[in-house]
Amino acid sequence: MFDQMKKKLSYHVQSAIGQTVKKKIVVFESDDWGGIRMPSLQAFNHLAGKGIPVDKDCFSKFDSLASADDVSALFEVLSRHRDVNGNPAIFTFNVTTGNPDFEKIRKNRFTEFFTEPFFGTLERSRPGVLKLWKTGMQEKLMFPQYHGREHVQQQRWLRSLREGERFALEAFEQGVFGIAPAFDKAEYYMAAYDYTEDVEDAYQRESIAAGLRIFQDFFGFTPRSFIPPCYIASDWLISLLNIRGVSALQGKIIRLEPKGIVKGRRTYKRHYRCSGADPQTGRVNLVRNCFFEPSSRPAYHWISDCLQRMEIAFAWNKPVIIDTHRLNYIGYLVESNRTENLRLLNTLLTEMRKKWKDIEFMHSQQLADYYKEVL
Repeated sequence: MFDQMKKKLSYHVQSAIGQTVKKKIVVFESDDWGGIRMPSLQAFNHLAGKGIPVDKDCFSKFDSLASADDVSALFEVLSRHRDVNGNPAIFTFNVTTGNPDFEKIRKNRFTEFFTEPFFGTLERSRPGVLKLWKTGMQEKLMFPQYHGREHVQQQRWLRSLREGERFALEAFEQGVFGIAPAFDKAEYYMAAYDYTEDVEDAYQRESIAAGLRIFQDFFGFTPRSFIPPCYIASDWLISLLNIRGVSALQGKIIRLEPKGIVKGRRTYKRHYRCSGADPQTGRVNLVRNCFFEPSSRPAYHWISDCLQRMEIAFAWNKPVIIDTHRLNYIGYLVESNRTENLRLLNTLLTEMRKKWKDIEFMHSQQLADYYKEVL
């Protein structure tokens, strides 16, 4: 009982701070679209057979490039649910715009990082899915935003490969990078804009700029919001994005600013974020305050928890921003992962529409613009 009261109090404290809005706004932010993870069941079984604990990681078990069936099924559920203005539920697809080019990296003996644009990866591996993305944009079911060029910390990964780290090499041969090294947590590789030993701004600047060019070339516009992989990004990187027109930062209530390796451990400065627009800088904080991640903990009461968080956010006149990663909607590896989670998503949408008939669905860029309008 005490733990429940403590948790509920923390929800109220988080919702109390930041800019208020008059509308009941609901935003779904979904990370990792366009990026590779586990390419096949054969790769998964091979790595598990080599003693790599992929079976302990929900991303390794369930996440992969979304197939046409995955995207169609998600859009079908979203299209069933309309807001007070008649608009369907919409997902912000946070896109990593590049993937490692494994062949070029191998040919250069792990000394240099090479990128394949995400649309090249998808055209080759998931035929028809990009056409569905564009249809989803036209029908207001999906809107893309920026998640960085790649979801891997280049320097760490390449160094591990050069040094012959077994897990890294075994995974590389299967076209995988997102596994936990033997000596650290999964974020060791996945946090693309973390530091290793010292400030590493040269390759990060190039990554951000090149990734934005890929986004602009494919989608035809500049994204106005960014979510850093693993919620880790330096102050200067956020300032650089702001200069380039990406003025809104997605994420949780805490952002981690990397401070390098101290005594063998990665260190960070924690920044607490208030939701809303800053009239002085023009920057916008989009703070996730609800979570729907059933693939990570299937037994958890995600629907009731999300509805409770929504109720508190609306009571404090805050928009609802729901964190829900791509892996929850992928059936390419395990079909039941997609079907069961879409059933839950459909229930969540049904219950929220029943409880709040005046909600308005927005994507992240719309909310960022709205924050600025109502300052």
